[in-house]
Amino acid sequence: MPLAARFAGSLLRSAARPGPPRRGIISGPPQQPLGPGESLVGFAAMFVACLGPAAWVLAHLEDYKKRE
Repeated sequence: MPLAARFAGSLLRSAARPGPPRRGIISGPPQQPLGPGESLVGFAAMFVACLGPAAWVLAHLEDYKKRE
C-alpha cells in the first residue's frame, strides 16, 4: 500500500472512531435559575462588549477625519 494511502486511511480511521465521552456537561434546564439582577448584568455586559467599540468610533469620528 502506498504511503499516502496508508496515511489517509489512518486519518479517516481515527476520525470515525469516537473518543471517550465528555464528562461534566449537563444538558437540560439549570438547577438554579438566574435571577433578574444576574440577567441584567449579563445583558449589559453583552451590550457594552458588542456596541461599545462602535459607539466609541462614532463618537470620535471627527477626530478620525482630521488629517495632520
